[in-house]
Amino acid sequence: MKRIGIMGGTFNPVHKGHLALARAAQAEFALDKLIFIPTGTPPHKALGTVVDKEHRLNMVQLAIKGQPDYAVSRIELDRPGYSYAIDTFRALKKKFGQKTKLFYIMGLDSINEILEWRKPLELFKLCEFIVGARPGTKIRTFRRLVKFPPLRKEVDKIHLMELKENVSASEIRQRLKVGKSVSLLVPKVIENYIKKNRLYK
Repeated sequence: MKRIGIMGGTFNPVHKGHLALARAAQAEFALDKLIFIPTGTPPHKALGTVVDKEHRLNMVQLAIKGQPDYAVSRIELDRPGYSYAIDTFRALKKKFGQKTKLFYIMGLDSINEILEWRKPLELFKLCEFIVGARPGTKIRTFRRLVKFPPLRKEVDKIHLMELKENVSASEIRQRLKVGKSVSLLVPKVIENYIKKNRLYK
């Protein structure tokens, strides 16, 4: 059975933490392919904080260039209205079929909010979850969440990974806003793209 990892997010901007999580997930779960899916219009984020979708797509494409097992999809960028994971995974399951196992790769903050998503329990019928926890992240909320009756029976489909990298997009945006360097947080090609296009000023 083919195993595909799906890494969704605003990628605002894509950074070294995203890439480290992708590498770790691919290695630990023997993923044949990893698809990055930038969010089109995220329902839970203030639009003023998210740069244009084409910039976010371009940055992901630059970040994964030269990685034959990595790809990027426009599926959410081209869909009108808000981007909901359930719609994306229904489409992906239809595209790849029952002979492909899908893994949804995300950060701990995302899984902690999953019960607020549209039809979250249906997602567990379509994929398993690989959750990356940054150093120092408090997992108390996560531990309580998986004991909650709706998720308790799905706990074997949630795989927690502890990461060494501690990078957040919000920290990057804040540093850029005040003119501080982000060279240790994003790939050089992304740093150059941000400067060239004067993003996050």
